[in-house]
Amino acid sequence: MKAITIKPNIIGVEVRDVVVKETLGRGQALIRTVMTGICGTDRGLVSGKISFAYPPEGFSFLILGHEGLGRVEEIGDGVTTLKKGDYVVPVVRRGCGQCLNCKIGRQDFCETGKFVEAGIRGKHGFMRELFVDDEKYLVKVPEEVKDVAVLTEPLSNVVKATEELLFIQRRMIWTCEDSTFECRNAYIVGTGPIGTFFAMTLRTLGFQVYLLNKREPSETERYISEKIGAEFYDTKLGIDKLPDADLIVDTSGVPEAFLPLMKKMRHNSALILFGTMEGEKAEMMSDLVTEIVEKNILIIGSVNASKKDFQGALNYLSIWKYRYGDVLNRMITSKVEVEEAPEVLSKKVKGEIKAVIKWS
Repeated sequence: MKAITIKPNIIGVEVRDVVVKETLGRGQALIRTVMTGICGTDRGLVSGKISFAYPPEGFSFLILGHEGLGRVEEIGDGVTTLKKGDYVVPVVRRGCGQCLNCKIGRQDFCETGKFVEAGIRGKHGFMRELFVDDEKYLVKVPEEVKDVAVLTEPLSNVVKATEELLFIQRRMIWTCEDSTFECRNAYIVGTGPIGTFFAMTLRTLGFQVYLLNKREPSETERYISEKIGAEFYDTKLGIDKLPDADLIVDTSGVPEAFLPLMKKMRHNSALILFGTMEGEKAEMMSDLVTEIVEKNILIIGSVNASKKDFQGALNYLSIWKYRYGDVLNRMITSKVEVEEAPEVLSKKVKGEIKAVIKWS
């Protein structure tokens, strides 16, 4: 079977034939991979910079791929929600089986840290021709969004983070006088696929959204931001012209990108930290800590998603395909063949929002 593999913590990636013995058991399905997305985590793994990566037990290599879309080839006994030919998206994280959160399907809040993640740590991913998976970890894709369903996994993380925000902000009345969020301003730091999804989700909820980057938008970014009703803002122009913020979402993982923006935060506002980056440093003064305290500023760290968040992501994709036309398709800025994947996994292409690998 053809697969894209790495040796964790070692620089490099290759397309190779592998032998992974998986038998179809009760409650399982055999899936043929259709597309897999490429993200910063994959590139971090290829560059050897993600220290927590490790292969499954008994293997010296790890098959990459946590953003998957596949088609059901065969189902085992006991499968009730899927049939041959259905398109599915697999859930990434698999629980420890010990803590209560994992036992009830909320492995995104695992308490032991003993979970595994497909294509990242302890479990082979989906950058391969075929894989077997449990029905409970497969999310059925509606027919109308199968062409963009490879975007489900990154969007699921945004759905989860947004739900966390709205739940915790019930600590007080955060809506406007007309019961909407239309008076609330949100800064999105970073304009990759995650930043774009946060912008689309928050616009759908009614927020006024500002997509921030330290450059002018690409043609595609300009088109998408205008289509969804968000404003793309070049922070090299300074931040004084930006309105005060009720919400900042950092997708960069770079403290220097979001710390200066915090002086624009209103009382009872929130900061979502989503991006991760190793080795970046920035100075934080005690004055900022005082401001966080005095303004009741909420700080949320969010990672991963549960199956219901994947379902929520597919619902958003259905809404946006109807509302925004070709925006989702234009987010997929390149589709490469399997043999071309190592080059794209090693270096981000200029103008890229989302690159995907075609399998079948």
